[in-house]
Amino acid sequence: MGLLSGGQRQAVSLVMATLAPTQVLLLDEHTAALDPQTASYILSLTQQLVREQQLTTIMVTHSMQQALDLGDRTLMLHKGRTALDTAGEERKGLTVNDLLNAFARQNPSEAGVIDDDALLLG
Repeated sequence: MGLLSGGQRQAVSLVMATLAPTQVLLLDEHTAALDPQTASYILSLTQQLVREQQLTTIMVTHSMQQALDLGDRTLMLHKGRTALDTAGEERKGLTVNDLLNAFARQNPSEAGVIDDDALLLG
């Protein structure tokens, strides 16, 4: 594994995690340290494995765009608590700005807390 790139290691780790029969896949920032092209490949591989194996997946990410692009439910956590939970029709078509506005409505005293541009980038 030491000779593999970060993206190659992530791909191998993802495949290894799904080799044994499982029902739940936990992903913690699994594309965070990757360049955009490699991250896109890993996300595509993830979607393929989740679909083929019908896995329930929990993906932790700081990328709000990734959170909206993948899955069918989005939870925003703040200070260890659920700050926003959206799914179904309510979630369809949401943008990053919509998430930020919903967070601000749910947490008026914390509205300015999300100011890191990295959270807004896809």
